[in-house]
Amino acid sequence: MFSRVWSFKETNLRIKCDLDRAIDAAISAAFKARMEIERLIWRCPEFRWSLEPLKLKGDHPRVIELMLRAGELAGVGPFAAVAGAISQVAAEAAVEAGANNVVVDNGGDISIIGERDFRVGIFAGFAAASGKLGFLVKKDELPIGICASSGTVGHSLSLGWADAAVAIADEAALADAAATSISNAVVGDDVEQSIRSGLERAKEIPQIRGCLVVREKQIGFWGKVSELIGVEPVSHELQATLEKYKSYGKDGPAT
Repeated sequence: MFSRVWSFKETNLRIKCDLDRAIDAAISAAFKARMEIERLIWRCPEFRWSLEPLKLKGDHPRVIELMLRAGELAGVGPFAAVAGAISQVAAEAAVEAGANNVVVDNGGDISIIGERDFRVGIFAGFAAASGKLGFLVKKDELPIGICASSGTVGHSLSLGWADAAVAIADEAALADAAATSISNAVVGDDVEQSIRSGLERAKEIPQIRGCLVVREKQIGFWGKVSELIGVEPVSHELQATLEKYKSYGKDGPAT
């Protein structure tokens, strides 16, 4: 698998693909998607800031339609799906360019299309399970979107207290919006009950396969999730993320 990192403004992609030139297609699609999103925000600022689903008249580019649909299904604003939607259109572009196996990770929101098994690590800040667990995604589960939202890690808006709420769906756009919705429900001082609240919210979201919620020392899951595995030895990418996060300390910035 060839690997490349590409960043533009808030978009931070790590792409792994079995065809190097297909990565160029994925990057081009991600850049085009960003431009389409920014043009719509200029015309309709509500698309960026709404915390509730939106219905916009007319035809729109695929990345916009994915975000609108995901927000409606998950009961959140369309921008809750932005990272996952960009991952998805980038992965689809790589396949159209001839790739058989591609992973696009956009800051923890992942789209996978392929014909082989993949491992995906779970990063959840200072939670006990962070960097120790992951998913073994079997080839018959693909394509798949695996996306995370957190109230303690990263710059994305979350109204909940989950260290990681991970949603799984056929499409990364929906998984991203669902993860936000689930994370928003993980609130309260009672850790176990807050996790249960997140799982109950997941049950209400149509077309997702399942979810996993991590908070402090506890984990809950619902639905059909990929096989949980230990991720030792930790990948270089996950280890770098863990070390970078630890260097900030609990009160410092998280990326």
